[in-house]
Amino acid sequence: MNVQTLLLEGAPAVRLQGPAGDAVIVLLRGAQVISWVDTRGVERLYRSPTSPLAGPQAVRGGVPVIFPQFSERGPLTRHGFARTHVWTLQSADPSVPEPHVVLQMQHAATELSLWPHGCTCTLTVALLPQGLRIALAVHNTGSTTLPFHAALHTYLEVGDITQATLTGVLPQQAVLSLDQPIDHVFEAVSGPFHLRSPASALRLEHSAFPDVVVWNPGPDAVLADLPSQGYARFVCVEAAAVANAVELAPGAWWVGAQTLLHSA
Repeated sequence: MNVQTLLLEGAPAVRLQGPAGDAVIVLLRGAQVISWVDTRGVERLYRSPTSPLAGPQAVRGGVPVIFPQFSERGPLTRHGFARTHVWTLQSADPSVPEPHVVLQMQHAATELSLWPHGCTCTLTVALLPQGLRIALAVHNTGSTTLPFHAALHTYLEVGDITQATLTGVLPQQAVLSLDQPIDHVFEAVSGPFHLRSPASALRLEHSAFPDVVVWNPGPDAVLADLPSQGYARFVCVEAAAVANAVELAPGAWWVGAQTLLHSA
């Protein structure tokens, strides 16, 4: 595997090059994927050009890891601490056949009084022949039940949001038009999901994430780290476990994954 460590705009990162010219870049801060260039040389993820890579806020774009809290559904900082925590690069996992990188974050029960749970989170990012797979594993290293929410907050490049559609989240495969602002949790939808836009066509598959969050702020939203027309370039389709908290017994593991595949 061709793995390179580098510094991007002052932010430590790792770049994985695939055998067919595809590549993915992951920041150590937050284990955040910020770029996925596919085998056709096309960037599939959106990242705001006005969002600093080195913080202190989470980068707007790519795939922020939401854990252990979704939005403001709990006592912690919005979306939890994983997306601003520094993760460490690990050795490759011999059980994963594809080119991949592994990053890990350890959290002690004594670190935060508002969230007194010990855990280890591992993110595996793998380049597939026709796509990208991101898997989040959570290990309860504490002695009590670990409750958490999790999501992979994926910003997908669409080129023009007014011409983008998503199927799989509505009943009977009805088409969801994305030409209006949206911020919605679709509960208990198994997929697969199909995103079609001027930029690309993608098949989205989720494993162990029961929910999907779809978000685009629309033209009237004012976000400090997003250009005025930036909203038109992306839609977030998030593999998520947010409607109900995952309850993880002491010593137990949970693994959720999202796979992005080229679609005709």
